[in-house]
Amino acid sequence: MGMLICRNVSMRPVPWALLGTFAVLSGGALLTALGPTEASAELPPWVYGEQQRQAPVVLQMAVEKEAAHAGDLHVQARVLKVIRQPMTGQIGTGQRIWLVYAVPEPRPVSMVGPAPLPVLRAGETVTAWLEPIPGTRATFAPAAGGRSFGPSLEEAVEPGAL
Repeated sequence: MGMLICRNVSMRPVPWALLGTFAVLSGGALLTALGPTEASAELPPWVYGEQQRQAPVVLQMAVEKEAAHAGDLHVQARVLKVIRQPMTGQIGTGQRIWLVYAVPEPRPVSMVGPAPLPVLRAGETVTAWLEPIPGTRATFAPAAGGRSFGPSLEEAVEPGAL
């Protein structure tokens, strides 16, 4: 298969594919030069729904304390309601639990990627999708990424999966 070429100013052959790359890069540079955009994107709701459905522990909890330690957020919360836990689970209403997770790094608004984990604050009441941290007692980690706290997405399913 022959290579399509055009001539540049220096009269050297240039593959068409490189011209396409140049056009894309030039367009990106133009958009960057025009200023910041407010565009953002994250995973579709059904992805978080799947993570929430797979979470072994779902609780409604009241955040009592939060503190950052060595890049991790340590949260103390009181269980208000147990929605789901393994048959061997021993979490009860009124029990204090701890959550440990990495403090999210600030990201530019235009950065594409999964939703960052929210920083829980004392006084908040949230529904939480959690997984136990092995080797600890009553200590958990978020189980559904950036949607581990807040409204349920468990009803969201991948389009065409039904």
